Amino acid sequence: MKFDSGSGTGASDTTPPIAVTEIDTKLIQQIAQNDMLDDSDNAAVDSLIGTPASYRIGPADVLSVIVWDHPELVMPNVTYDIGTTGGAQPQSVGLASQSLPGYVVSHEGYIQFPYVKLIQVAGLTEVQAQQRLTQALKKYLNNPQISLRVVGFRSKKVFVNGEVHAPGVKPITDVPMTLANALHEAMGVLDSGSASHVWLTRAGKRYQIDVPRLAKRGIDATRIMLANGDEVRVPPATDFSVFVIGEVQKPGPVRFLSDGRLTLAQALGTAQLSQVTGDPSEIYLIRPPSNGRSTQVFHLNAESPQAMALAQQFALQSDDVVYVDAPGVVRWNRVVSQLVGGTAAAYNLQRATTGGW
Repeated sequence: MKFDSGSGTGASDTTPPIAVTEIDTKLIQQIAQNDMLDDSDNAAVDSLIGTPASYRIGPADVLSVIVWDHPELVMPNVTYDIGTTGGAQPQSVGLASQSLPGYVVSHEGYIQFPYVKLIQVAGLTEVQAQQRLTQALKKYLNNPQISLRVVGFRSKKVFVNGEVHAPGVKPITDVPMTLANALHEAMGVLDSGSASHVWLTRAGKRYQIDVPRLAKRGIDATRIMLANGDEVRVPPATDFSVFVIGEVQKPGPVRFLSDGRLTLAQALGTAQLSQVTGDPSEIYLIRPPSNGRSTQVFHLNAESPQAMALAQQFALQSDDVVYVDAPGVVRWNRVVSQLVGGTAAAYNLQRATTGGW
């Protein structure tokens, strides 16, 4: 397999030539500069960064409402057991097993409360709902003192699936739901998962988040705020690999490392260049087309230690193909072997044609 930037592939005179780019110091510097300038992926992820906001009540949430000095307003037949009832209630100090009156927010956003009947609370924070209910009760009570809390968080949730220990529905509570919290509640990413290719789907739009890369940029995953209905998926690491073929001892796919990075030198080290049939001066990297960019071919002459140092700085991308060619004499011997079956067959063929038998 040889790439000739001047003669094309050889299949047709009309086939455009394949441009072969040499992997050298200049290319490494150019790639580093392009990575700094190309922040389109960073901009998409940066749009997800936000600040925590107060929890807003929604339909199906359960509220605890206590009007102090008015026990007649406590309805013991409508209770919510903290710590035992479904709804993923976070632990509360001193209230882990206590039953409190609970009012379920209707799908229209209302709760039914004595005297005021229906009062809308959906879309309000706890403080706003407490103020609204206090104002409504002033018509019937003198200076009412009210405590209002959300004790059942059931209106907002995110979905975590894929290569995590505990996939499933994760409720959004008064503790803001971040990417870090969602992965933590899923008990972390499995060894078979790729934290470098986490998919976040929101309102039909998909974002790919490289968690290790965020950390290198100084961005904590706790700053990526999740919203109701978000889906977080951790794909298998096997979905992202490069392929090393040709004159290597272990041809096949090579997975990215745990930090989501894999260099050309690391891929060659994993596949182990054949010392017998491999030609270190003829190492090619074929990068398939993506994002409107045509196929790219890179060449590395790895006969010197300096070249391998460059290979260690050359980051690979998923679906890259690394090909190690054989020296000319090896390829010639293979052609001859296929034609005549090796030297023994050639000798026998010669004796048969010359009448040596």
